[in-house]
Amino acid sequence: MSIDRKKLEALLRWYFNTVGEDLLAAIIVDREGLVLASQSREDKIDEEIVGGLSSLIEPVLKRITQEFSSGNFGTGTFDTEEYRLIFCEAGEDAVFISILDGIAMIDPIFPYAYLAAEKIARIFDGREVSPVIPNLYKKVGSEIITKKEGKLQQIGVKSEEYAYKLILGGEGGVGKTSMVMRFVHDNFQESYKATIGTNIMKKECEFKDLNTKVRFVIWDLAGQAQFARVRQTYLRNSETGLLVFDVARRDTFDKIKKWHEEILKDSKKTSLILVGNKSDLIDQRDVTKEEAKALAKELGLSYFETSAKDGTGVNDAFEMLAFQMIDKFLTVKEI
Repeated sequence: MSIDRKKLEALLRWYFNTVGEDLLAAIIVDREGLVLASQSREDKIDEEIVGGLSSLIEPVLKRITQEFSSGNFGTGTFDTEEYRLIFCEAGEDAVFISILDGIAMIDPIFPYAYLAAEKIARIFDGREVSPVIPNLYKKVGSEIITKKEGKLQQIGVKSEEYAYKLILGGEGGVGKTSMVMRFVHDNFQESYKATIGTNIMKKECEFKDLNTKVRFVIWDLAGQAQFARVRQTYLRNSETGLLVFDVARRDTFDKIKKWHEEILKDSKKTSLILVGNKSDLIDQRDVTKEEAKALAKELGLSYFETSAKDGTGVNDAFEMLAFQMIDKFLTVKEI
């Protein structure tokens, strides 16, 4: 297997710098426990200790392998006299281990560990990925600009570019990642790989008539229940997003209200739209357009149907979000 070790090393450097002083070392190992890449805080822990600690996780590796075969993600923690360890399965081929100070708080580190594990899995699979690990707890403020009133008006915007954090919420397997890949890279992969925690990508929408661009930082959130503990961290400071369900799976539609409540719990100002994905599965459809539109109306949202597979409606959904965001910044002047 050909692995981009430089990318793994760059990722660990970002992880180390972002997590902070509680992190003493980070190790990426294969299923047999072989160290593929590592980074340590030299004044606290050396490479020999890193190698010794990696041997401690051998029984954990066996457990992870068993859990993966049953469809679960192997993730957990254990303590030694001096250290606290977080391990995360990073796809089928690797395990990511974070070694923390013995008195460190673990819960704030988990969102970073999941994010790094997702990136490691993508590096192993040869998928596109940035090694950047963002600061998840940074406060982000935004200026609210109100519309002006007039009779004969010329419409414009205050800036040539706006940037927003966009989140995708919905149950696992509804096609959130496929929608992002279709929007960002205009491609579709038949093989399904569940997202670990979250994946982050960027894409611009351009409005030539208004001479402005909207740049989205897209957070594709894992829908599985085991990631609920970290989702509020990923949702923090989100400004807009898509609520996605699978039109061929009624259970994913029935849980949209739960997702709506979870997203708005952190910020009631997050601008959302409802999306019914996999509209190409006509014969398997289990949720009607009328039902979906009724739910959208109840929640006060616009409704779109998309197919990440053939591309139908995907760009329209993201562009609608972009327009909703710059609409509040539209300016008018009398002419």
